[in-house]
Amino acid sequence: MSSQYDSFAHTYRTLGAIDVRRYVDQFSFMKVLGDIEGKSILDVGCGTGVITRVLKQRGARRVVGLDISEGMLEAARCEEARSPLGVEYVQRDIVDAGAVGPFDIVTASFVLPHAASPEQLFAMCKGVAEALSPGGRFVALQPNDGFAVNDPEFYRAYGLRASVEGRLEDAAPMKVNVSSGDIEITILTQYWTRGGYESALRRAGLVDIQWRTAEVSPEGIAAHGEPFWSNYRARPYAMLLECTKAPAPR
Repeated sequence: MSSQYDSFAHTYRTLGAIDVRRYVDQFSFMKVLGDIEGKSILDVGCGTGVITRVLKQRGARRVVGLDISEGMLEAARCEEARSPLGVEYVQRDIVDAGAVGPFDIVTASFVLPHAASPEQLFAMCKGVAEALSPGGRFVALQPNDGFAVNDPEFYRAYGLRASVEGRLEDAAPMKVNVSSGDIEITILTQYWTRGGYESALRRAGLVDIQWRTAEVSPEGIAAHGEPFWSNYRARPYAMLLECTKAPAPR
């Protein structure tokens, strides 16, 4: 198995450390997750393992990283070998995530937007649901459907440029450039509305859907000052989803 991420797996860790990822995405993600002490967690689309390692360091009992990219998993396993935390890594598509479950929590960062159609999005959500125990939580981070889509340079200060091709509708082709210094990668993905996500999630048996706005951490404000983050706060690039798997019928 391979993916577009294989070609830049070894530079992705560097880009994963840019300020917007550290001070906004990761901060907001962990805030929504809350206390994970003793929980079993599956991180789908784990990439190089940045989030999986944080989850383990924050007290999760078991953490499994799942990704379709051989290159990303190789980088994650190398980091685990250098500094063992007990994180497990599995090469598998999200639609087959149920085969490694069940888990108390499933997490995903910018994974669902890779669905190219409503049916594919449903299949991904179904994979998440099958990996969860009844009543288990799904927490995901993805592009905000209200981001500054008409201005690709709006987030340049944060190392991001994003644009949608054609009409602003579910599954529209979307291109995201992530950069740090001389390093830049281009990610091809899709634009989705909250309604599009919710339809697939409910169909997959996921309920109590809630949306959260990404926030800038106090450390990010201290590092760069309030004015630096004004664009991001006005039109956050990321949004967070939280929902649960319906309890088993009695």
